[in-house]
Amino acid sequence: MLEIEWVLRSAYGYRPPKFARAMRTCAGLPTVTVEDRTVLAAAFDLADKGMDFADALHLVGSLHCDGFVSFDRKFVKAAKTAGYVGVQEA
Repeated sequence: MLEIEWVLRSAYGYRPPKFARAMRTCAGLPTVTVEDRTVLAAAFDLADKGMDFADALHLVGSLHCDGFVSFDRKFVKAAKTAGYVGVQEA
């Protein structure tokens, strides 16, 4: 999904809401299997709200962890704004 997002964004100019719609449609096809639909759906929701998709996917994929530490100040701020208070700056 990260690679598909990168290609759609960089080569075809897709913006987050358009990408999320396209990928939700793709992930819903009966011939497509994704690792965790719940995590993917939550990442799409965050991307719809403006968070970088890769950051969103890593964030929601780490919710089972005790915390999340990043050097990326912009990501930490975006995560906290989205309600993920366990994200800390390194």
